[in-house]
Amino acid sequence: MSEPQSFTSGQRAYLSSLAAVDMVDASSRIHYADWFRIECMRRYREGEKPVDLFRQAGLDPKLVGHKRIERAFARWKRSPEPLHPKQLKPKSRDTVDPYDPRDPRDRLIAAQALRIQQLEEEIRFLKRT
Repeated sequence: MSEPQSFTSGQRAYLSSLAAVDMVDASSRIHYADWFRIECMRRYREGEKPVDLFRQAGLDPKLVGHKRIERAFARWKRSPEPLHPKQLKPKSRDTVDPYDPRDPRDRLIAAQALRIQQLEEEIRFLKRT
C-alpha cells in the first residue's frame, strides 16, 4: 500500500475544522466522524456517489484524493454500524444538522479558507524564487 498524501498544516487545520472529520493525525490519516460514515453509507446505498458525498462535506477529492475516498468506503462496507445515525451528532455547533453534513454557508467558508491557504503558500513560494 502506498504512503498517504501528506497535508500541509493549513490543510490539516481545514480538514480538522470540518464536522465530518474527527481529526487528522500526524501521518495524514483522516479520522471521520461516526455520524458521517453512517450517513455516507446510507446515502451510498440509496445510489449516491462517494465522491459527491465527500465533496458535499467539504472534503474535495482534489485535496483528500480519490483513492482515499475509495479506501474509506471499502473499509466502511466491511464494518458494522455502531449506532443509529439519530444517536450520533457532529462535533460542531447545534445549528448543524447531522443529516446534512455541511451547511452550504459553512462549505463556502471552508472552501474560501482553503483557497486563501493555497494562495498564501503560492505567494511564499514565489517570494523564495
